[in-house]
Amino acid sequence: MKRTWWALAPLLVLALFVAMTCRLFVWPALDPPDGLHADAILVLGGPGPRLQLAEELAREHSAPLMLVSVASVEWNCPRVYLASTVVQCFRPNPFSTQGEAQYAGQLARRHGWRSIIVVTSVPQATRARIRVERCFGGTVKVVAAHPSLAEWAYGVLYEWGALAKALLWQTSC
Repeated sequence: MKRTWWALAPLLVLALFVAMTCRLFVWPALDPPDGLHADAILVLGGPGPRLQLAEELAREHSAPLMLVSVASVEWNCPRVYLASTVVQCFRPNPFSTQGEAQYAGQLARRHGWRSIIVVTSVPQATRARIRVERCFGGTVKVVAAHPSLAEWAYGVLYEWGALAKALLWQTSC
């Protein structure tokens, strides 16, 4: 009986790892994008069709402001015209999800926001929610764009390390 347990233990660990990967990075907790309303839309930087999803939300009048995280405000800010939404680009400091959450939290406090829609990619959604909720006391809704298969594979691997960092070392806003 003891040998059977030791033989099955690696399979159980692998099954747990796969289940957690699926729950955290493949099918994370997301909000349906239809009918969302908030004080702002926060578009996190990174690969995938995030900006297109944010533009769809803006066209549905989901928020009067769209914050877009970019590497360079001067060169990377999208030239998007949206009749009902102001587009504001910013470069977070630090240039990371934590920096993006800190920036949004500061603006929220300054302007009295009560809700925010975070637009990210599916693999990053869990960590993005954690980071933004730490910096913003209001309602956080997370919607996610589906990256390409190659970006998804890299994203899942990257997110394991990034989530560990967020949960174990960078535990504050």
